[in-house]
Amino acid sequence: MMKRIKYVALLWGVILIAGCTLPHPPLPYDSSNPLKHVAVLPMKNDTNDVDGPNMLRQKMVEALENRSYVVKDLKETDQILRDQMGITLGGQLDLTTAQKLGEALGVEGVLYGTLMDFGETTTGVISVKKVRGKFKLVDTATGQTVWARGLGVRSEMRMEGTAGNAAAILTRAADKRDKEAPWVTIESTTSGSNNVGKSFAIELGTKLLSKAIGKHLDHESTELARRITDNLPWGPGTAVAAATPPAAPIFKMPEIKTPEPPSFGYMDWEGKRDFSAVVYSTSFDKNRNNTFVMEMPLAIAGNKMRMEMDLSKMQQGNGEHADSPISKMIMLNRGDKKTSYTLYPNSQKYMVHTATDENEEKPLVEKTKIGTEMIGPYLTDKFRVKVIYKDGKVDEGLIWNARRLKGMTIKSEVENKDYRITTELKHIVLKRPAASLFEIPDGYMEAQSFMDLMAAKPSK
Repeated sequence: MMKRIKYVALLWGVILIAGCTLPHPPLPYDSSNPLKHVAVLPMKNDTNDVDGPNMLRQKMVEALENRSYVVKDLKETDQILRDQMGITLGGQLDLTTAQKLGEALGVEGVLYGTLMDFGETTTGVISVKKVRGKFKLVDTATGQTVWARGLGVRSEMRMEGTAGNAAAILTRAADKRDKEAPWVTIESTTSGSNNVGKSFAIELGTKLLSKAIGKHLDHESTELARRITDNLPWGPGTAVAAATPPAAPIFKMPEIKTPEPPSFGYMDWEGKRDFSAVVYSTSFDKNRNNTFVMEMPLAIAGNKMRMEMDLSKMQQGNGEHADSPISKMIMLNRGDKKTSYTLYPNSQKYMVHTATDENEEKPLVEKTKIGTEMIGPYLTDKFRVKVIYKDGKVDEGLIWNARRLKGMTIKSEVENKDYRITTELKHIVLKRPAASLFEIPDGYMEAQSFMDLMAAKPSK
């Protein structure tokens, strides 16, 4: 029976997380942008939450700075609005014009915002966190809107089983009726229980804890600000904005999107369901001229899988976050339970993930044998492979299948204009791994959210 395990997408998610420990190139900017300095105005509040507008306003400041804008200090902005114009609330901004605001604040652009949703609904069957807003950036010289957008982000934790799944479908369907600012689901997890009372306690406890430490809806607010500004024109950059008089263009660059790594992950482990090995993955980023090397112990027993990752040992990493809660991870896929877990040894916690749909339509795979080659101690048949996905995307690469291992794929290689990725199985042991490897160790506690995980103190 064929066993195909797709892990390249997960691997690249980990690599992108690890990327935060690496030096980043300067942000692009557009020196011709006339909005040299901008002010984020107090938000109009259409909700009953008094803290939400201030939280999202601060997140928008950070988002604008990440788009190369120079943003006026919020305290200074509020003091000028209060002392010179008598404005203390976002709802009072309609009493004046963008031109007058620009003159008083000394900025070329002002960002208006309205908080439309900011809250969490907890029923026991499902808990949904929502943050939604709409914004517009106005040129204070002309009074014209140069950018406007509305968006909502939601995350959900639902009770395990049919009732939780049905509740998720219903709540998402209801949210789709809101057309003014569409919703995006950024996280969907289960409480790990099919008991309404227990799920309610878990959901309520998570909510109360996040409020107690001042982090309620912090993750959702951050994601909203990041996503809603992803099509905002690049700002002029700090060097240009600081120049008096305006200097000649120093650097101008069109908007750059993060390059997409190949999703090719076709590893055909046919005929040997029970084995252990070490996955060696080498990924070369052509744009940054960086190489990432990861060694990941792997164990498979029937429909159970375990893979370990230690980001602190990744080549090109600086080890700065070796003790962070997510620097070490263990992925457990329990096909027998249709559930997967991520264990975090540094914090002695784990997270539960929704099982993937086993009936998902598989891509079309075309293989053409092009020769034979020795890979380590194994004679392999070498194939050129084309993987054609339902959406029309095509990945091409090479795989090597070991004859002595009944055709098991022990190496793959794929490349596009941005990346070259080589993956190889080494130290293969054809023996059923111990059952204890696929269990959650004693002493581990479930993290109810990513925030809960990150707040944990690393174990020594």
